[in-house]
Amino acid sequence: MTSLPTRKAWPALLALAALILIGAGCKDFFTDPKLTSIAVNADQSSVIVGGTDQLQAVGTYDNSDTKDVTASVKWTSNPTGLLTISTGGLATATGTGSATVKATLGTISGTTTIVVGTLTSITIAPAGTTISKAANGTQQFTATGHYSDGTTTQDLTSSVTWTASTADVTFSTTTPGLGTIVSVPTTNPITITATSSAQTGSIVGTTTITINP
Repeated sequence: MTSLPTRKAWPALLALAALILIGAGCKDFFTDPKLTSIAVNADQSSVIVGGTDQLQAVGTYDNSDTKDVTASVKWTSNPTGLLTISTGGLATATGTGSATVKATLGTISGTTTIVVGTLTSITIAPAGTTISKAANGTQQFTATGHYSDGTTTQDLTSSVTWTASTADVTFSTTTPGLGTIVSVPTTNPITITATSSAQTGSIVGTTTITINP
C-alpha cells in the first residue's frame, strides 16, 4: 500500500506543483514574439530622377506589438535600375518607371510601389499678365515643374534660371523669380523664361507679359 506524504513534505510538494503550473502558464511569456508581417511606408509615392524618398519598414508581431525594423530589413526594388536603397531605407531615384520596393526580414516581407518620373514641362505664374512700371516696379514669378508620371509637381522657383527676352526686366540674384521692371519695352509683350538643367536635356517654361508706363 502506497503511503501518503508526511505533513512536513506537503509544503515542498505544493511549491513544486506551483512552479510546474507557473512554468506551463508562462511558457509563451519567455518566448520572443514572432514577426508576422511588414508594412512599407514611403514619404511620397512618386519621386523625380535624382530625388530621394525615405522609406520605413514597420513590423507587426504575434503579440500585436509593432516595431520599426527599417534598419534590419533587406531592401530591394524591381525592376532594378530605378532606385538604389540604403540600409537606412533612403531611396535614390536613378531611372524612370514604376518600381516595387520590398523589405524582407527572415521569411517575412512587405512591399510598396514608387513611381519615378522625369521633368517634362514648366509652367510660370502669373501668365500673360500686364504690369504697370510706375505702379509696381517688380513682379514675383513662380515656376512649377510637371513630371512624366502625370501627377507629380514641384516648386522650381529657386532652382531654375530666370531670364527675360529684353533688358526691360532684370531678375534678382538673391530672391529667385523676382523681376524688376527697368523700363517700358518698345514692343510688347516680352517673354519670361524659366530654365531647368537638373537633368540631361534642359526643360524650359515661358510666359509673356505686357509692361505699361
